[in-house]
Amino acid sequence: MKNESIQHWDLIGDIHGELEALNLLLAKLDYREFEGSFLHPEGRKLLFLGDFIDRGPDSRGVLHLVRRLIDEGIALAIMGNHEYNFVAYHTQDEKDRFLRSHSDNHALQVAETLLSFTGFEDEIPGWVEWMKTLPFFLDLGELRVVHASWVPGDIDYLADKSLEDRDFLIESARRGSPAWTSIGRVLKGVEVDMPDKITVDDSNGISRKAMRVRWWGELAGVSWREIAFPLVPGLPEGEAKLDGLREILAYGADEPPVFFGHYKLIHYEAGSQSDNVASLDYGLGHGGPATAYRWSGERKIVAENFIQVSPQNNPLEHTFHK
Repeated sequence: MKNESIQHWDLIGDIHGELEALNLLLAKLDYREFEGSFLHPEGRKLLFLGDFIDRGPDSRGVLHLVRRLIDEGIALAIMGNHEYNFVAYHTQDEKDRFLRSHSDNHALQVAETLLSFTGFEDEIPGWVEWMKTLPFFLDLGELRVVHASWVPGDIDYLADKSLEDRDFLIESARRGSPAWTSIGRVLKGVEVDMPDKITVDDSNGISRKAMRVRWWGELAGVSWREIAFPLVPGLPEGEAKLDGLREILAYGADEPPVFFGHYKLIHYEAGSQSDNVASLDYGLGHGGPATAYRWSGERKIVAENFIQVSPQNNPLEHTFHK
């Protein structure tokens, strides 16, 4: 049921340089240009969940469009891990070391973004500064958004923090620091080591021994399969060992709806993870669709409010995992 007393939002998941898909999605959501500005006929506004860059062919174009929508007052946006990584990749510490190393793997991750700035390289420092201004999350009272995980202690810690604070930015790159831990969970997900020395190659072909886990619902006594998010094939039976994480996780059923991105739910059918928790990343940039949710004040997330489109040269494959 619509609540007409509050702002209605269209939430958009990870775009990853896919400008064509973003334009198609905005058109499907009925955002139109009028007298030089974007508007929605019903006064709706946009909430972007981060990860504007990397993978797709036009990260620069996506950044310009998103920033225009924000500057025109029709959108808000939060930081994704790819924006954080881009800032760290272009920032040096007091010893002139880059906060994110320029290793082959890291260079490959930003290669498409840098390519999109060919001929416009002088814009990059300005975009780094803009990315620093993005909040780590937004709590709008009736609605919450975060890129990867809503962990209350981390949310509280980051509430007054910003990458515009150079000391905090440098600390956030120091493994094991409070800043590193909180940003890692909020922007990249909560992880535990997989049992039985299982390893899985991620989407970049890097072998991982840790898996991401869900942070909502009852976690007592859950199995390895039940806690993994997304599903990891080959997990054994038995209760998952969460190493103290259960005490800091479990987004409650009575909390406001929270939307997130990040997890690349490729070939998953769009839908909520619980009544008040939903991902909006279905693998755009990896062959999946751009995904939005039309929120009109409801406390319970409903399937029919998910909207998806794919680039015209990359039709959506309707082969879903449950």
